[in-house]
Amino acid sequence: MTTRTTNEKEVIQEALLILKEHLEPLKFFQFVAACNLGTGDYLDFKDQLFEDETHESLYQKILEFRKAKESLTQEDS
Repeated sequence: MTTRTTNEKEVIQEALLILKEHLEPLKFFQFVAACNLGTGDYLDFKDQLFEDETHESLYQKILEFRKAKESLTQEDS
């Protein structure tokens, strides 16, 4: 029987990639700051996380996220 092991850094990076897709950017960064996940090569990881992003694309994602959230909140009322 073989087992696959991963190091902690790989697990954290994978989890952050998932969170990035499901959280508003501001909340994502708040989470990272709250968990003190600033160890390692941040610049390299930041480049990987946001390689296809611009300020404008992040801003648009924030607006879309908030609009969707407001829509869900109104449906629950």
